[in-house]
Amino acid sequence: LDDLVEHRLNVVLKARQLGISTTTAAFALWMVLFHRHKSVLIIATKLPTAINMIRKVDTMLRSLPKWLVLPAVTSRTKQGLEFSNGSWIKAIPTSDDAGRSEGLSLLCIDEAAWIRNFDDLWTGLQPTLATGGRCVVLSTPKGVGGQFHKLYADAECGANDFNPICLPWDVHPEHDQAWFENESRQLGSKRRVGQELALYTAANLATI
Repeated sequence: LDDLVEHRLNVVLKARQLGISTTTAAFALWMVLFHRHKSVLIIATKLPTAINMIRKVDTMLRSLPKWLVLPAVTSRTKQGLEFSNGSWIKAIPTSDDAGRSEGLSLLCIDEAAWIRNFDDLWTGLQPTLATGGRCVVLSTPKGVGGQFHKLYADAECGANDFNPICLPWDVHPEHDQAWFENESRQLGSKRRVGQELALYTAANLATI
């Protein structure tokens, strides 16, 4: 969360089931709840995944004490929320024109490495951040060659403006060596272990 506040652009290489998507959803809610006229777009691989992100945001919102929710909710749908302070948040599945017409305060892209045609999608999305909007691109790895790999690899070597964040399996406080060895046996191949548990940084993603 400190990184998301400090850096405008963040790219996150992560293991599965660390709660990073939920944490990003909380950051998005903080932005629209306590700031005026903020626009947040969450892009996910499929419509059910997009709706699930909004469900997380709405659950957090409903769980807050009423005195903390300063703006009123003026619109609530499965895919988005709008507030009386002029801020809104919505989630959409990927498409060729996703987000192209938006001027965004925050763009969140979940499981970017697994989005089909992400290269073309990213080309269309970059201009939406031209006015100073923030971006969080997060994903488990999927080898080399895609736009997510390029974003992360370039961030690691300082070739772009993104802040690289690597979160492997052992950042979870309940994941010890015994847990890792058991999960590795279940996954089988080295490639699957690297893919699901994010043991590799961009420098050696080619090995998986």
